[in-house]
Amino acid sequence: MLSAATRLGLGTVQFGLAYGVTNQGGQVGVEEAASILRFAHDNDITTIDTAALYGNSEATIGQAAAGTAFDIVTKTVKVSSEMSADTAVDAIILRFERSIRDLRVAHVDALMVHDAGDLLGRYGDRVWRCLHSIKASGLAHKIGASVYSGKEVDELLDRYDIDIVQLPINALDLRLVDGGQLDRLATRKVEIHARSIFLQGLLLLPPEQLPAKFAGLAPSLLQMRQAFAQVGLTVMEGLFASVFRHEMIDRVIVGAASLREFREIVSTINRSDARQIDHASWRWPISNERLLNPALWGSL
Repeated sequence: MLSAATRLGLGTVQFGLAYGVTNQGGQVGVEEAASILRFAHDNDITTIDTAALYGNSEATIGQAAAGTAFDIVTKTVKVSSEMSADTAVDAIILRFERSIRDLRVAHVDALMVHDAGDLLGRYGDRVWRCLHSIKASGLAHKIGASVYSGKEVDELLDRYDIDIVQLPINALDLRLVDGGQLDRLATRKVEIHARSIFLQGLLLLPPEQLPAKFAGLAPSLLQMRQAFAQVGLTVMEGLFASVFRHEMIDRVIVGAASLREFREIVSTINRSDARQIDHASWRWPISNERLLNPALWGSL
């Protein structure tokens, strides 16, 4: 099994946007991005996650990586149901060609649809053939989807032979574990990338510092912190351990708004040891999807 640090992937939405409900540093500049990428490379962290919809993240990576080889995962633009099938496919191809140019690479390790609905909607089969053509051309070694729910995972696996998936999981969000989707993906040998392990930083906050609309997280967050403390783990160590214990997860994607933050993350991973923990008692799941899915936070 790969070491925890090797299983880490760098998320780069902050390279293109002032992203994150707890982000006070804003967008990461090219020089800081270059420092983060050098540190990642020096610590054998090779997976870089980005997307066409992350502002100018891809262009920043292209400038900041300075020819350093990474396994880059990027994502398509979303297509509108108001488009024709031909227009939707053309939009995906044209934007992916720009991604390749901006990233300054000959190919990417993986291309995912940013919205699983693009593969499950009216043009799904056309979009899949488009992705498959890109894979056949060698411009992307793997194809798949970013998902938000177990239902999306199940429907994708029923329809397509995907290579890779990105999904949400953290100490309070066990929906895809309890629903069996994590096991189903592993059985199908789909590469699994996990995101949202900090839930945009909310899970790192003391319960009393949560923004008012996230107050529903507080009871579980308090229980979680108490359990981590009982086994001598910091909150960040516990959050990593609670995800890395799922051995079928190939990469855990985390973002950083500065080199200082990323150094802390890597240092924490190197101290974490999930094997020493009784995870049977680590269950504080939250069922309210509006709290767990950032796409739904506007309705809180």
